[in-house]
Amino acid sequence: MRSPNRDTSVFSTSAIDLFASALGAFILLVMILFPYYRNAGSADSWSEVEDLMLKRRLAQGEIENLLADNDQSQSDLERLQRINAGIQQSLSRLRNDLRDAKTQVAEVAVPEPAIEEIPEAKPTAVVNGVEFSILGLATEAKSFVIVVDMSGSMMAYSELMFSSVVDLLAPLTDENSFAIIGYQGAPAPYIHTFPRTNRLIKATPENLQQAREYASSLSQRFAGSTPTHQALLAALQFPAEAIILLSDGEPDSSPAGIIKDITSLNRYDRKEIHTVALGDYTENRALVLFLQTLARQNNGDFVGVSR
Repeated sequence: MRSPNRDTSVFSTSAIDLFASALGAFILLVMILFPYYRNAGSADSWSEVEDLMLKRRLAQGEIENLLADNDQSQSDLERLQRINAGIQQSLSRLRNDLRDAKTQVAEVAVPEPAIEEIPEAKPTAVVNGVEFSILGLATEAKSFVIVVDMSGSMMAYSELMFSSVVDLLAPLTDENSFAIIGYQGAPAPYIHTFPRTNRLIKATPENLQQAREYASSLSQRFAGSTPTHQALLAALQFPAEAIILLSDGEPDSSPAGIIKDITSLNRYDRKEIHTVALGDYTENRALVLFLQTLARQNNGDFVGVSR
């Protein structure tokens, strides 16, 4: 009987032994060096690593919180956008309703109200003092300065000017005193006075006659512009209780400025300033407004005298 072949490969057994020995040596080295692995770096480095890991966890938490807040903000924004859209729709409906209402109102015919003309009451005559019934002025003043516009445009109303001055002088008696100022811009402002002494005189028959002659001579010297401001300043220098201004046109300077300045200068003396519009004054609204306001703010009256 033949015995089995028991020969073993020398190469195979040697390789296994080599690998086993190497593995065992590696395991042994790991076990020996493992306690020293953690201490391979410095303590500070390890602490920094732990700090970084902690900061990373905190940052991750903050990021999650920010993302949650962002989601909430997006939700709130969407809700506000829906509310705004609803408001815009309501405004659009209201605009349409308002447009329809305006259209309906415009289509409704509104009758014009009837205007009843009320006749202007005549001024009441005063018992004491002087009444200017023809020109519609009434005052209790005893002394007067009559200021006459002598600008070029007054040539068309020379007769009207003369008759108006005569009517103003007619009621005066020797209990009254007066003066007359004529003014014009030719081209610089120029002031004419009666009497030449620049003072008030008694209204005696002789002085009244001279005053009428002086008024008649004024119409022969009409020229230039209308320096009303300078004339009123000159009139305020007289110790008269009332000033009566006759004019057919707007002043050269600002009417509002004249009213403000004269009224301010007259606030203590409180002289009456009456105004008379001559000629076609109804066609000159600016003149009427100026004379009315000047008189109203200085205790006077306004009247118009046409041809």
